[in-house]
Amino acid sequence: MNWLRSFRIILPSKDKAHLVASRSYLTYSKAELRDKLERNPYSYLHVINPDGRQKIEAKRGTKAFFQHVKKEFHAFLRNGWLESSNESTIAVYRQASPSGVCTGIVALMDLTSIVEGKLKLHEQTLKKREKLFATYLEEVGCNAEPVLCAFPEDNLASTQLTAHLAAIASSPSDFDFSTTDRIRHTIWIMKPAQAAELSAVASELPALYLADGHHRVASSIELGKRSPEETNKQGILTFAIPESELIIRGYHREIIKTERSFEDWTTLFTELQSEFDCESLDSPTDAPASPGIVHVHSAHGSWKWTLREGMARGIDAGWLNEAVLKPYFDVADARNDPRLKYLPGTLTSEQLRARIAQHADRCIFELHPVLMAQIKEIADAGGTLPPKSTWIEPKLRSGLFIHSFES
Repeated sequence: MNWLRSFRIILPSKDKAHLVASRSYLTYSKAELRDKLERNPYSYLHVINPDGRQKIEAKRGTKAFFQHVKKEFHAFLRNGWLESSNESTIAVYRQASPSGVCTGIVALMDLTSIVEGKLKLHEQTLKKREKLFATYLEEVGCNAEPVLCAFPEDNLASTQLTAHLAAIASSPSDFDFSTTDRIRHTIWIMKPAQAAELSAVASELPALYLADGHHRVASSIELGKRSPEETNKQGILTFAIPESELIIRGYHREIIKTERSFEDWTTLFTELQSEFDCESLDSPTDAPASPGIVHVHSAHGSWKWTLREGMARGIDAGWLNEAVLKPYFDVADARNDPRLKYLPGTLTSEQLRARIAQHADRCIFELHPVLMAQIKEIADAGGTLPPKSTWIEPKLRSGLFIHSFES
């Protein structure tokens, strides 16, 4: 049995695809979200935010609220803004942005294959969130957010799959549109014979590495356990691309509400001089040049820390948590301390410095991106990265590809 398989894909209608597909609602400010909901009646944001333009008594995160989400989803189907494929298939999706181009397959990954180790994970998940999202999927009856995976390119199956993707991408597409964030989205929907061939080739991949979506995977596994007899719930919506097309950025640490004198920083440098070399950063607008280099920004200046060989062998974020944040800033719980903020690698060094200029009681630790080789090494060993170690792209839009458990 193929572990990357066809399913009945629900997509936006062709004339409204650019209006339906939305960024994650978490990426919008309150004002932006309000504007989208007021100005774009087709946005999938209306489905996942049913309380955006109407008063709903149900609290977010409850089954009653999820039922409102389901109601909006079915309204989109009735209105023809979302359409289901007539038969099971696979899609090829290309996303082109100023950051790069990636092309991969949208398929259903069999949950059994995940349990058997075909999918390599590198993050811890929280049971509370797993169960909450599993309940969300159960009540709403669909999944509108594919997980992002990367496949290694050092094997015959990946070579064959990449060749198939290139051939498909050279043919006329079924969808081709751009969104206001300067991203072009192109989709090819496979004929049944093409889908079967693509599924067979993709299923020969020795493994996939999960790049984004650890809680969605865990929640899908939980959902599958709740309904073992329902075949539609035994897979997870997946977008798989070559590992070389994955864009990995740093994930920076910001400590807020911390008053540190220059003498405090000098003491830290002195006490940790056996672990890193410290020098003033003459060009604070430059990002760290490689792993093992951390840039530190505070109201007293910017510094470059170069970790010594023994310290630089692991993940920079892990060293930072243990050697600096815990002992010097009292951050005992990197997941839940309200003073510790995580800043995405999409922010430039100049933007990070600007935050310090506006808030003198903060400091920022700017990190180099984790390498894909490091992620694979940790995932292969069954280990996990520190919380918020990677900001990975492409970011996929909600409502562009949907897997219904009821079809």
